[in-house]
Order: sequence, then C-alpha cells, then structure tokens
Amino acid sequence: MLKKKLLILRELQRPQSVWELISRYDYDLHALCDELKALLEDGLVEYRDGMLSVTEEGEMALEDAGIAPRAEVRCERCRGRGIVYDAFIEAFETYLSLTENRPAPVTEYDQGYIAPEDVMLRVAFIYERGDLEGKDILVIGDDDLVSLALAATGLPHRVRVLEIDERLVDYINGAAKEYGFPVEAGTYDVREELPPDILGLYDVFITDPVETLPGIRLFLSRAASGLKGEGSAGYFGLTTQESSLRKWREIEKMLLDMNFAITDILRRFSTYPNTGNIGAALEEYPVYIRLREILGDLTPPDTDFYSSSLVRVELVDRPRPLVTGHVELTDEIYVDDEAYVTAKASRVLR
Repeated sequence: MLKKKLLILRELQRPQSVWELISRYDYDLHALCDELKALLEDGLVEYRDGMLSVTEEGEMALEDAGIAPRAEVRCERCRGRGIVYDAFIEAFETYLSLTENRPAPVTEYDQGYIAPEDVMLRVAFIYERGDLEGKDILVIGDDDLVSLALAATGLPHRVRVLEIDERLVDYINGAAKEYGFPVEAGTYDVREELPPDILGLYDVFITDPVETLPGIRLFLSRAASGLKGEGSAGYFGLTTQESSLRKWREIEKMLLDMNFAITDILRRFSTYPNTGNIGAALEEYPVYIRLREILGDLTPPDTDFYSSSLVRVELVDRPRPLVTGHVELTDEIYVDDEAYVTAKASRVLR
C-alpha cells in the first residue's frame, strides 16, 4: 500500500474529524482528498457522526505493513517547534494590544494571518538566527502585522513595510506613530519593481507569498532585490497543504538560482486560526467543496487546520532575482490546481 494511504490509516487509529486529519497530514490537500476517497471506497476507513476512523480491515492493512499505532514524539510545550518566546513576553503583550482592532482579512488579496503566538515565535527565531538586532528589515505584505511585533522588541534598526492594502498601511503607520516605533509602511503593488530607495538596502526580508509558482517567483524576486548582498537573509512561509513536493522542488530550484542557500525549514511552524480568517467564507474554498463531495455531511472545522512551515534562506552571493521590471498578472498568481484553501480558486477553477 502507498505511503500516503498508510499515513492516513495510522493517523485514524484515533478517531478524529477531517479537519484535525488535515492539520496533521504532511502532503497536499489534493492528494489527501484522493487518498481519503479511495480508503473510504475500499472500506479501510469509515465516516460516522462527523468522525473518521480506521476499520478492522484498515487495522489489518496496517498490521500487514508492519505499522504500529502512532506515538506522540513532539515536545508538548513548544509543539515541536524548538522555539519559545519567553524572552519577549512584554513585546508580545504590546503586540496583542496593537492588533486588537486590526483590519479583517479580505479574499481580494488572498489575505490571512497567523496566530499571535506564532508571530512572536517567528520573531524569536529571527532573533535566535541573528537577524533582528540592529537590522534593517523589509516586510512585503503584512497581514500578520509582524512589523509591529518586530518593533515591539526594541531591537531592529528599522522596519519597512510594503503592502497593497491601504487599510493595513494606515493601521501600521498609526501604531508606529503612537508607540514611536522605527516602522514605515507604504502602498506597494508587487507587479511593480521595488522603489529605488529600497533596492539593495536591507539585511533581512520577510514575506508570505501566494503559493502558485508564478506568485512565489514574483514575491521572492521582489524580496531578493531589496537585500544588500552576501549574508543577507530571508524568511517566508510555505505549506504542504497547497504545495505538493513537486512544487517544493521547483521552489528550491528558484532559490538556488537566486543565489540563496536554504538554512532552515521549521515544519508546521505557523498556524492560521479559523476565527478571523475563514468564517462564512469556508464554503467557497475548494477543500470544503471537495470534502463535501466525498463525505456528504461535513461538520464545521473543530481544529485550526491550516499551517505553514517557516523557511529561512541566506544569500551566498549577490541577489539574482528571477523577475525584474513591471509584470502583468492574471488570476494565475493566486490560483493553481493545488489552491485548496484559496477562496478565489472555487471561482477561477470551475
């Protein structure tokens, strides 16, 4: 039996909702739906009262493959991240107060923000890697308001935010002025080259690109063009839920071509809470549409099921962006056949 099916069977030895299964599955959602459909049809998995579980036939399949019940091996305190933000508790409290009235995400820009605790974990990791103190940091797209979390530590030299959503630009600038933070936000459309006063002037970039190959190529190219040179670093999120391993391989090739080395990949590092991100829009997502076709009676999410890995890269030579100049964009920047948690995809892919 194929590895992906066996992983699902092992997971479902403990009954759980499909949303919890998604949160623990390490392959793309397109594959998960295909494998789950086959397991249900073969009688190895059953769905009852909103819960998935392995059947006796499924248990036999696991036994035949020599697979024992799943053991929990991740650290309970840090949930396997290996990072805590104890050193930044005061900064975290400030960040929480600053984000109480944040603008709500909109599907027009494929927005969504990670949990506040995970934002601070990201800041702590950036600090641990030596990319925070005294650094000039460029943030391209700031749904997470990570710029304010960075500044709340009092450690970066300056933070520059480029953001297409004017609501976020105004919100960040207002908070920075109120607290005296060295943060400046400006309106920016990724279709355009970086402004001249940004090119080649930053030590670190942070971005969370859309997960199509054209979108990632564009965002990472713009981010790379803002870096000073060898030794400069970058951070971005990447999921397995909307990016297959084949896509990961292509992204790794892009990074190498841009003169980056991948130094760290922290698995399932950032979680996107359902509350505030999804709401009534869930039924527009391809993952919901596909799962409803497979399971019929689909229960609402009981788990924050969407998460991303945190990737750190470092330049080993001058930056070599793959995209320069103005670029015309269509929906392909947001949508491909793996875009299962992108509301636009339900309309574009029909």
